[in-house]
Amino acid sequence: MDLKTYYKRYYKILSVVIKEAKKLIYADKIKKSVNKNKTVWDIVNLETNKTGNTEEISTLKIYGNTISDRQEIANAFNKYFLTVADHF
Repeated sequence: MDLKTYYKRYYKILSVVIKEAKKLIYADKIKKSVNKNKTVWDIVNLETNKTGNTEEISTLKIYGNTISDRQEIANAFNKYFLTVADHF
């Protein structure tokens, strides 16, 4: 058996072992969790490399007007998302 074949076989075995270990760890975390839904979503986000958006929007430009007030920015987003379905 050459080195490349050995490596491929070892890689497959190691991958299976890692997947099974993750399943056991995550199942244990979920079982011990008080808030199971949040724990499941935390695991999903961890596995999909989604850690959340930490960027803060300080200004927003709408139709040439720049908005910097946080409440106005929130209202603009709300207005947009409430009317976006009407455009389709």
